[in-house]
Amino acid sequence: MTGKTMTRPLTDAERALAERYHNLIYRVMHDLHLGTEADTDLYGEAALGLMLAAQRYMTDESLQRYRFTTIAYSRIRNALLRQRHKERKAPVTLSLDAWREDGGTLYDVLPDSRCADPADIAIRQERAAALQKAHAVRSCRVYRFPVCAAPGREAA
Repeated sequence: MTGKTMTRPLTDAERALAERYHNLIYRVMHDLHLGTEADTDLYGEAALGLMLAAQRYMTDESLQRYRFTTIAYSRIRNALLRQRHKERKAPVTLSLDAWREDGGTLYDVLPDSRCADPADIAIRQERAAALQKAHAVRSCRVYRFPVCAAPGREAA
């Protein structure tokens, strides 16, 4: 768990509190649509969140006015969301040689740098026509348009 970690073992009262509300882990996992058989990393993060909630609840007097389930649910949920966010942000490695379901590889999908894109050809033709038109109207000026502001196109 990033950030706050356990700095000391649980006391007997904290351990009893965490054991009593252990099923809250499964409830939070169900509410987040993770299922009860979710990844062990997620379960570990949720259990650590529960233990940290028990420690904080027993040591912080200002939290005593709330129910423990409120504090623990929030800690467990935040721990699970943080872990899930880390897993989703992890880079995914793709092999260009891997076979796809249709029998091709990712090399087949990538454009060939030697072949011109038809959209690029159309944009170049539009620019050339606009330059010829501008040159005919104004004999001594040549206009160059950026790709995003070509005639007939909205500027981005």
